[in-house]
Amino acid sequence: MTSPPEPPAVLRMREVRDRALFDLEDGAVTPSNRADLKAVAHLLNVLLASMVVSSLQYEQHALLVRGPSHRPVAEFLHGCADRDRAGARLLATRVVQLGFTAAYDPRHLPARSRITFQTFQDGDLTGIVTQNLVGARILIQSLQEAVRWIEADDPTTRRLLERLLEDKEAQADELSAGLRNPERAHP
Repeated sequence: MTSPPEPPAVLRMREVRDRALFDLEDGAVTPSNRADLKAVAHLLNVLLASMVVSSLQYEQHALLVRGPSHRPVAEFLHGCADRDRAGARLLATRVVQLGFTAAYDPRHLPARSRITFQTFQDGDLTGIVTQNLVGARILIQSLQEAVRWIEADDPTTRRLLERLLEDKEAQADELSAGLRNPERAHP
């Protein structure tokens, strides 16, 4: 009777422990993470800036939507702003876990953001919904490309980006429905 094959080195107790003891100050980042961490942190800071600008735009637009019949639109936009802020916090947390600084400096947010902030003084509901749909679609494309770029090199970051992508796609669906049916009271 033959003995079972040895597990791969990465799963052998001694090797796993030895690798875990290497560079303890790196926290969650272990030698098995194959990603270019500096490039991942830069990418996450670009997405962070985009999510912050998107959240500010949603918030501004929610305040511009007036009237009792448009209250559901304002509430939806406030909810989108909250979700984008939460997404930005998740991105910032991941940047820190990777050993870098989350770049929240407001002087540099517009330059890094893929979203261009636009407001509507007259509360143009169609313009507001359209602008936010464009912003959501920009983030969807950016997140899709980021997921493809990361591949299997950093599974934790990839899963985070996939969760954010799913949320952005849901926002875009709601906004798109609002454009298709402008007589509806909310997107």
